[in-house]
Amino acid sequence: MTELKTADQAKTVLAARKDMFNLFCQTLTQNNIAYVILSGYQGYPDQIDSDVDFMVSEADFAKLPQLFKDSQQHFGAPLIQMLQHETTACYYIIARQVAGHIAYLHPDSAASYRRNGRLWLHSEKVLGSRRETAAGFWVPAAAIEFEYYFVKRIDKRNVELRHLQRLTALMTEDTAGCHAVLASIMPPAHIKIIENAINQLDLAWFNQQKNALQMMLSQSHAKESISKRIFSFIANVKRQISRILQPTGLVVAVLGPDGSGKTTVIEHIETELAPAFRQLKRYHLRPHFGRQGLSTAVTNPHASPPRSGFAGFAKMLLFVADYWWGYIRRIYPAKVRSTLVIFDRHFYDMLVDPARYRLPNHFWLTPIFAKLIPKPDIWLILNATPELLVSRKGELDLASAQRLTAAYADMAQQLPNAVIVNTGGSLVETYSNAITPVLSLLQKRIEKRLGAT
Repeated sequence: MTELKTADQAKTVLAARKDMFNLFCQTLTQNNIAYVILSGYQGYPDQIDSDVDFMVSEADFAKLPQLFKDSQQHFGAPLIQMLQHETTACYYIIARQVAGHIAYLHPDSAASYRRNGRLWLHSEKVLGSRRETAAGFWVPAAAIEFEYYFVKRIDKRNVELRHLQRLTALMTEDTAGCHAVLASIMPPAHIKIIENAINQLDLAWFNQQKNALQMMLSQSHAKESISKRIFSFIANVKRQISRILQPTGLVVAVLGPDGSGKTTVIEHIETELAPAFRQLKRYHLRPHFGRQGLSTAVTNPHASPPRSGFAGFAKMLLFVADYWWGYIRRIYPAKVRSTLVIFDRHFYDMLVDPARYRLPNHFWLTPIFAKLIPKPDIWLILNATPELLVSRKGELDLASAQRLTAAYADMAQQLPNAVIVNTGGSLVETYSNAITPVLSLLQKRIEKRLGAT
């Protein structure tokens, strides 16, 4: 199988994302859910470079999880992540595999627009202003979009040139409406100054005044009633507890003999799955008690003689302590923060290849200590023919390659959530084989969680 050219891959992924977006809009309409794409839609559906921010009514907001649960049927791609980042805002990730790559759509839903205990835009007002674009999806009136965009950028204290360019375009489209918006949320003495700064694309002024502008904005709207804020506080606590008990991050361990393509596979997984997570973190073999840069490349790992049994026992104790320290202090908190954690090799490699770690052959303590180690969510056991391993790694002889290949395959049969990934074909086949089981696990996990709601 010949690998597709990069340009062809990009076109295929763009076409898949466009199709997913069109199906997304059609599904909302067919289910009588009124919506608006709040901002950033100028290139849609041909070019979708970021999250699809959309708003629905508060009643329809509650229907979205079950609708997205059937996303394979509705959007032609499965839901793999759902992150409720505010009490009335939820972020969805749907993913369609395209050979060895992934096309993503990131719909970010909101029921009204709330920030810091203040209600800035009610969904009824936004939906009541909506208008249909020539491409067939719905957007808010210019002044409504201006209000949403301005409030969001100022409240986050993050204004870039592209934001000012969009605000300028909206002011040009509806000058009176946008002026009325500023008059309702900013002090009268500053309205003309702000309008001039927007029209002149004066980014430096906004950066200088970002703290003052945020303060003016916060003082313009009263906070919601105490009862509503208490309700929101309780809902937010429940949301945070749910995130802790059901973290949206993932731990993947990639194992296999030298020459099986671990580095290539790991780098591709990181590249393709990064849009499904907020952060990436990689460990080599173990967490190293949180210290970075301790791993060094080993060119001939089997050349050194094995340690004594006592030294092997001490090494096992060190590893168990390291794995649990790392899991409690680093890995589980990273999972809660929706991080993709990848282990390049793992403790279980020592069961298959003890000589690499200078352990006595058939060291009887290794299987016992392995049971004490926190497990990843999925094991990817890379596999290639012994002959191919030898051709890739000249220091590996055929007999050793045959033994390691058989041992890793046997271990894959015994470990839960282990998948054998064939890396002996083309790059496209290898990439596809690697990302398919990870996407499948994410899909099953979210289906299980939504099924329990």
